[in-house]
Amino acid sequence: MDEVLKELQDDARTLTDLIEDMNWEKLRTTVHERKEELKEVDDHRGWTILHYLCALPPVPSDIFQSVVELYPEALKVRDKKWGQTPLHVLCWNSQKSVSKVKILLEHMEPEDLLIGTHLGGSALHCACSGHAFLPVHQELIRANPKIVLVKSHEYKHTALVALWHSHLNTIQGHMQVARILKGETVEEGHFKRFWEKVVLMATTAFKLSPTSREMENDIERYTLHGFQFLRAPLRMQQIAIKLHPEWVSVADSEGNYPLHNVVIRRPFRIKDVQLIKDLVSVYPEAASKRNVGGDTPIFIALRERMAWDAGVEALVKAQPEILSSMDRETGLYPFLLAASLDGKVAVETTYQLLSANPHVAKI
Repeated sequence: MDEVLKELQDDARTLTDLIEDMNWEKLRTTVHERKEELKEVDDHRGWTILHYLCALPPVPSDIFQSVVELYPEALKVRDKKWGQTPLHVLCWNSQKSVSKVKILLEHMEPEDLLIGTHLGGSALHCACSGHAFLPVHQELIRANPKIVLVKSHEYKHTALVALWHSHLNTIQGHMQVARILKGETVEEGHFKRFWEKVVLMATTAFKLSPTSREMENDIERYTLHGFQFLRAPLRMQQIAIKLHPEWVSVADSEGNYPLHNVVIRRPFRIKDVQLIKDLVSVYPEAASKRNVGGDTPIFIALRERMAWDAGVEALVKAQPEILSSMDRETGLYPFLLAASLDGKVAVETTYQLLSANPHVAKI
């Protein structure tokens, strides 16, 4: 009698109730009979049954698979509060398994992965913020590499930045970054797992950049270029230089070294000089390297009106002979190019360039 009563009670319960009770046996036999319930969206959260299943790691894979196959349209439903699809929710809860992520991806088109939340975040943003393990990142990127380029609406952060903030929000991660910047060696698995994700996203981004042509071999060498294409945080780029100084001496298909890119893009403005100093301390020769267009970093810097103490001084100290080189566009020496520009910055820079090598004025 008790068993009959229990069965009647279970029959009266919604699929959501069965999920919350983790009554997998009853859910397994019921889900096919109540397919219409899979289409329902709850009034409070705006979740479908698939959203609920994605929020609970213990859900058996066969039930998960059945729900996806019975109503794949749920994959595009965004909830009310955050605008999250089931994939977003699942990526917040995939620290130990990738199997369910694969199930969802098998029923999604590549462009579906670019669906953002109300804040613009992709499923990869959620995976990074939720500490999902590496295979989850790999599957998302395999399904659509362009997901690494998606930016949040307000702060224009890529998933790489979300991963960085997630790492720094742990005491362990914060201490690891501080130690590496001090020149110490960090061997913890926690950092290695983080760095594997970082390299994956940066190299993927570089392959999507316009300067990656015919550079598929040993793609990890271009990780720093990938950082710059994604506008990675300053400290992240400084860590890359500490850990892999050999990346600083690698040019892209346009002949630009990481030093050229910093001067061209000016990603941190008043803090650009910190990165410029780090780059030239490792590979000073880059300051005198001409790219495919014939430009050395100093002429790019001068045309962009970079101030003397904002980076030009560091370039000159790295390779003093650049003061005797000529601009490919105008044929002018650095001090003359600076003098041809208007403004207080141009006057100060011209004075400093002449002071650094007064003999060039007699040439």
